[in-house]
Amino acid sequence: MAHRPRILFLARRYPPTIGGIQTHCYALHAQLVQQAQVRLVALGRQSLLHLTWFLPYCLVIALWAVLGRRVDAVYFADGVAAALAPLLRPLGPARFITTVYGLEMTYKNPLARALMQWGVRACDKVVVISQHSRRITAASGVPAAKLAIIHLGVEPPELTADELAAVRMRFEEEHGLRFGQDRILLLFGRQVPRKGMVEFLQKGMPLLDADIRLLIGGPPGSETALLAAHGQADDLTDRVVLLGPVPDDVLAMLRTCCDLFLMPNIHLPGDVEGFGQTQLECMYAGTPAVAFAVDALTESVREGGFLVAPDDYPAFVEQIHRFFALSPTARTDLSRQCRTYVQREYSPQRIAAQYMDLFTGRA
Repeated sequence: MAHRPRILFLARRYPPTIGGIQTHCYALHAQLVQQAQVRLVALGRQSLLHLTWFLPYCLVIALWAVLGRRVDAVYFADGVAAALAPLLRPLGPARFITTVYGLEMTYKNPLARALMQWGVRACDKVVVISQHSRRITAASGVPAAKLAIIHLGVEPPELTADELAAVRMRFEEEHGLRFGQDRILLLFGRQVPRKGMVEFLQKGMPLLDADIRLLIGGPPGSETALLAAHGQADDLTDRVVLLGPVPDDVLAMLRTCCDLFLMPNIHLPGDVEGFGQTQLECMYAGTPAVAFAVDALTESVREGGFLVAPDDYPAFVEQIHRFFALSPTARTDLSRQCRTYVQREYSPQRIAAQYMDLFTGRA
C-alpha cells in the first residue's frame, strides 16, 4: 500500500466563524483527508484574543510532530500561523507550506507584519491566491521561486428544489418582495470599509431606477452602524433591506434567486481584497456579478460578470441597468456562463490536487 502523506494542518480561521479563509480551510481539509493522513488543529473563534493561547498550543503540537518525524508537511493556513515556522525550521525535514491572502503582508501593525513576513519567508512554498497577492508577497521579500498561485476552491452548498421553494417563500413574505418579478440586487460580505457598501448607498443607489431593491447582508464590522444609518434614510428605507448575518439556507437561496451580485469595493492601502470568494459563490449559483476593478477582483471576475473602472458609480449603475435590459435568453446564457466558469476554474478537487503537489514535493 502506498504511503499516505502525513500533514499537520494549522488553521487559526475555521468554521463556525464565517469568512473566505474559513470556507477555504474547511473545503481544503475535506478534500485532503481523502488523500492523506491529516491532523487538523483549528481555532473556530473570532476574537484575536484567542491567539494568545492558540498559537502556543499550535507550537507545542508542531514541535512534537516535527521533532518526532511524525509529519511529512506542516500547513500554516495563513500568515499568522506561519509566524511559527522560523521556530520549527531547524528541527526536522518536514516541508513547510503556507497560504498568503494579501492582508498579512500589508498589516498596519509593524511588529505583527514583520513577524508574519519572517514566518512566510521561512516556508518552503508560499501559496498566493491571485496575481495581486503574489505581487504584494514578492514585494515583502519572499523569493519568486517559493511562490505558487493556487486560487480558492468554490463549491457552495445548494438547496434542493423543495428546500429552495420553501426558503424563498418565507423570505418573500417576510420582506414583501417577489423574486423573478421585482428587480433585486445582493450585496453580501463583512461590513468593513474596503467592501464599499456605505459608498454605494451614498453614490450608487440614488442613480438606480427607483424600483430596484438592494439586499445587504453579512457579518457585522466597523461599517455596520453607518450602513444602518444610511439604509434607514427616508429616500432608501423602501429600497434597501439590511439583513445582518444570514443563515446558510437563506444565503444559498439568495445566491440563486437574486438578479445580480454587487462588489462595489474601494481600494484602501493596507486593506486589500486578496481575491474575493462570495462573488464566485454567487456565480456558481448562476448569478452574475458587477464589480469595481479593484485589487484581485480583476482576476476573479474574468467571465460571467462585469468589471467597471474603480469609483465610477455612474458606469457601475449603467452596467446594472444594461443587465436588466437583456433579453431572457441572454440572461439565461450569462447565468450558464457564470456557473461553467466557476466549476471549470475553481473546483475544490483541482485546488486540493495542486496543494498535494506542494505537500509531497512534486511542485
